[in-house]
Amino acid sequence: MSRPILNRLAVLAHCGLAGAAACSPAVARADQTPLLPDEIPQIEKRYTAVFERVQPGYEPQDIALGLLRLAPSFGVSTVYDDNIYGTEHGAQADEILELTPSLELHNQNPLNTVSLKASGMFARYLDHSSENTDDYSVTASGLFQLDHATQLRLAARAESDHQSRLAEDLYTQTVRPLSYAEQSAAIGVSHDFNKLRLSATSKFAHFAWNNGTLADDEVVNQRISNNTSYRFGMRVSYAQTSSLAWFASLDYNSRHFPVSTEETPSRDSQGYEVLAGVTFEPAALVRGTISAGYISQNFRLPYYKDIKGPDFNVKLQYFPTQLTTITLAAHRAVLDSGIPASGGYLSSQAMVRVDHEWLRQLIFSLSAGYQVNNYNNLDRRDGRFIAEADALYRVNRYAALQLAYARLDQTSDGADRYRAYQDDRVTLSLTLRR
Repeated sequence: MSRPILNRLAVLAHCGLAGAAACSPAVARADQTPLLPDEIPQIEKRYTAVFERVQPGYEPQDIALGLLRLAPSFGVSTVYDDNIYGTEHGAQADEILELTPSLELHNQNPLNTVSLKASGMFARYLDHSSENTDDYSVTASGLFQLDHATQLRLAARAESDHQSRLAEDLYTQTVRPLSYAEQSAAIGVSHDFNKLRLSATSKFAHFAWNNGTLADDEVVNQRISNNTSYRFGMRVSYAQTSSLAWFASLDYNSRHFPVSTEETPSRDSQGYEVLAGVTFEPAALVRGTISAGYISQNFRLPYYKDIKGPDFNVKLQYFPTQLTTITLAAHRAVLDSGIPASGGYLSSQAMVRVDHEWLRQLIFSLSAGYQVNNYNNLDRRDGRFIAEADALYRVNRYAALQLAYARLDQTSDGADRYRAYQDDRVTLSLTLRR
């Protein structure tokens, strides 16, 4: 079956088009967006969210290639950003042209799905050509139903990306944005024993950074951010009913940084995250997952203070009508720091989003979120408030227009504070899809 166009547009709406403040990576780290396809749900799906619904007449067609389907798309966006460097004083504005081509090849077997996707993001600045970036990603993935009770998931990715000027742990303004390459792979397997499901996952990721240059031609050594990480996870869940499942999970990670300096000693660390909670989708116009537990990251050298504390991961969706979806999400994570002398930071995030579909063709969305980052080895606490508003108009099954506004307001407190700033972005985009 062809994948819904709205799923692809939702990704653009939430990341590429709604502002780099919310979605651009701060530093290459071990817990970026999961590679693996989602498991087949253990409980029954009752509701359809706004961005999951495909209206008659707007279904994607794709291009048939024997047993495969080819799904090309191309997006073009014009962006106005009033603080492209994210500076506290002397903000500089610019207009940006963003091109987002994408090509995906996938099969039509609902039980054994395979996909190969190549995508790019090419940005051109009107007045600040040094900010131009060329990013790309190639991802292969598959989900296989080995028998009636066993699922196998595989994925691999090669990517070239850059650090956003609005990143939370940017510590210096290089002449050009800092860039890096990523290679990653993951595997997951699950088996159902009647109502009990056991799952195991493993992921490898390697990040290689390019050095930067300051205005005085001094080289910024980014090799200290090069890292290799390994993650292993186990999860057990019990489906008490067709709409309620209890679970517990344990994730272990090992992070290795091969390069160190006197200012930034080796940041090698090991950590774990343990959670227990519930997934539900009852006949009460709500669905979601709620879990709580503990998170810890222990550094090999005593130079760095370990990071640990209570943990949580929540995602709830409420459906007041068939045309409106309200989403609430919150979670915690230990992230690698890109700042010298700091090994990492504990990031706590929460957001609420409202999507409303009007007259089948038009979707309005509003969201607001807040993120708190506490850095180890530094007297620094950052707060990031992010608000977004956008309207998505489906012209037909082949084209969609979007107008989006994003606001980022960052504060920084403590003796080692870095910067506080505001950034506003307005984006008008057209996405073409075959």
